[in-house]
Amino acid sequence: MTEMGETSPPREGMPAESSGFAPKLGLFLGPVLALIVALLPPPAGLEPSAMRVAGLFLLMAIWWATEAIPMAVTSLLPLAILPLFGILELKDVAAPYADPVVMLLLGGFIVALAIEKWNLHRRIALNVLRVSGARVKILTAGVMLATALLSMWISNTATSLMMTPIVLSVAVAAGGGPRLAVALLLGVCYAASIGGLGTPAGTPTNLIAIGWLKENAGIEITFREWMATGVPMICLMLPAAWLILTWGLKSTKEQAEAASASIRTQHGALGRITRPEASVAAVFGLTAAAWIFREQLIKVPALSGLSDMGIAMIGAVAMFLVPHGDAATKADGRGGGLLDWNDARNVPWDVVLLFGGGLSIAAAIQASGLAGWLGTYLAGLATLPPIVLILIIVTMVVFLSEVMSNVAAMTTFLPVLGALSDATGLDIRALVVPCCVAASCGFMLPIATGPNAVVYATRRVTVREMARAGFALNLACIAIITLYFGL
Repeated sequence: MTEMGETSPPREGMPAESSGFAPKLGLFLGPVLALIVALLPPPAGLEPSAMRVAGLFLLMAIWWATEAIPMAVTSLLPLAILPLFGILELKDVAAPYADPVVMLLLGGFIVALAIEKWNLHRRIALNVLRVSGARVKILTAGVMLATALLSMWISNTATSLMMTPIVLSVAVAAGGGPRLAVALLLGVCYAASIGGLGTPAGTPTNLIAIGWLKENAGIEITFREWMATGVPMICLMLPAAWLILTWGLKSTKEQAEAASASIRTQHGALGRITRPEASVAAVFGLTAAAWIFREQLIKVPALSGLSDMGIAMIGAVAMFLVPHGDAATKADGRGGGLLDWNDARNVPWDVVLLFGGGLSIAAAIQASGLAGWLGTYLAGLATLPPIVLILIIVTMVVFLSEVMSNVAAMTTFLPVLGALSDATGLDIRALVVPCCVAASCGFMLPIATGPNAVVYATRRVTVREMARAGFALNLACIAIITLYFGL
């Protein structure tokens, strides 16, 4: 899930607004190329409206990639342009911005805000680390496991922000030197990205894929069905990352005991679980359970209309209704619920708009006939074995996500994958889901993801160290994704 909070660093898959040559070039190049494409005579089989959609899509892709303007603002272009040129009616353009998948994301954001506000995520992480043992390699595994478990449900970037000072203090206490600090810090950012694959709410690209499949292919993937794919991905990728990071890592008995003592000290400082923490844990636990067991719950007549989006909204509303019972907060004059509207202002509304814009332009590509036309020109790829096709797509997306927002990369690729599926006869899920997983595998560069940026900002990890470990992990993940989905 994307990060929350006004003071967070660059959003996951959405690096901070950058300055320099790329945004300026994108600001100029995007409209020029879009206008050229829109005014070209349409080839056989295409209407002029499809060329205008292609021009708009190119403009959005360039502005998303270069961040010429804020990505959320780029996402508003379909609302401004598609009705203006009569390509789609306004209601059809606007509907994707309130798609159930977008509302599911919004509800998940609000639930995660409560977890972060009352510091429940820190307690969960320290409890996992406390039982992970004293050996440094096992400790690194504990750090990565705690990070992955948290990032399944809350922001990958927020998880990294919370875990980074914990592992830094552990590394200092252990006296393991730069090698241990690098392993622990890279373990945090890599595990945050990998853990986000576990649930639909784990990272925006998951929900983009789910929403696109529902809107364009009529395929609905439930929360549990996604977890049936996402959790095995975690189980395969996390050990691979751990092996790469801990290869040759050694520690003395004294260093291991010092690291363990640091964790016990931080855990002890938390004190007993507070009433707000317990209340948040109860609401979150019930929400997660309802997502996982929704297929059984809808068999109850009174709950037959229950959806993943509905569960998210019930959980979100409950966070405002359930009293926190914290005397200090009451004394500040704030609301009595676990959340109040001042907290809700930290919801990343820009990400909500980003989702809507991606789904809206995808709908226009489908409705204009552009997707079908692309399919006819991709028919030659039908001769390739499916596993080779998946390997090509996954490799492209993994390395593209190093320099481009994973959300933008995913949104850009989806219409092409739809056309490719039509051309080759492959199940669309066999292309979209591997592409979605690959979009979260940017491990080489600080700009690739929010978690990478958080860890790099500590100045304890160099670009060379991140790139060396990240390149090896990129290759490992390409192999894992290709074999998992291609065989």
